[in-house]
Amino acid sequence: MFNTIFKVLSKPLGLGLISLLAACGNMPAKPNTTDLSSANLPAVAAEFITTRAGEEHDHEAHQALPAEVSWRFWRDSRQITIERPQLGVGELWQLNDRELTHRKLYHQDRRAIEFQAGDLRMLEIAPSWQKLALLVDSQLLDKLIAEEVEWTDGIPTREYQGKVADTEWHVLMRLDLALPLLIERQQGDFSERTELLHAYPLRAAPWQPTSTQGYDVIDFADLGDKESDPFVIKVQAQMGHEHHH
Repeated sequence: MFNTIFKVLSKPLGLGLISLLAACGNMPAKPNTTDLSSANLPAVAAEFITTRAGEEHDHEAHQALPAEVSWRFWRDSRQITIERPQLGVGELWQLNDRELTHRKLYHQDRRAIEFQAGDLRMLEIAPSWQKLALLVDSQLLDKLIAEEVEWTDGIPTREYQGKVADTEWHVLMRLDLALPLLIERQQGDFSERTELLHAYPLRAAPWQPTSTQGYDVIDFADLGDKESDPFVIKVQAQMGHEHHH
């Protein structure tokens, strides 16, 4: 979510790591939180910035996105909300009896598209709750080289790096929050960097998700019945662009 090509595996952390930790230092550290598979992840709100450079092989998935996108993230045990304020769009994921439902939110139009669990399976866009909550796939982390846990000012972090398929990865996780401080990936001439800017306990967040009260919610299964609706035409043209982050 591109001014330079990022050197994913060779970039030193140094002062960059210290500044990232300081930016998120308003979250209290916890003593033992190295297990990213835990279901009891802390309820947090966070702000990230994603920058991209070059052209990804799957370029259609990114053609509608600008080179730099700031976005916000809210997580509790049953709901995850993501917003890209500058684009006027968002996502809502809810976990009910181990089944995911998903809404794509179009705030400028005050409308939403809702996907039931069966829709997500049919479209093959049903990520695990853990992947949504961590913002990175734990199965990917298992394939990378994991460094020892390090502590800076009482904050535990772990660095992961390596190559999977044709993509170089560099991930730095803040373990007490179960959130990435940094995700870098490079595939040929394409590079992407996501950096955590701020993090807060959910109840202390300085911003809240945009209210969707009064939005017109359309079931994904009903889109075909509304094919002449200008909003639906626009959504179908964009479908799939916001699933990747």
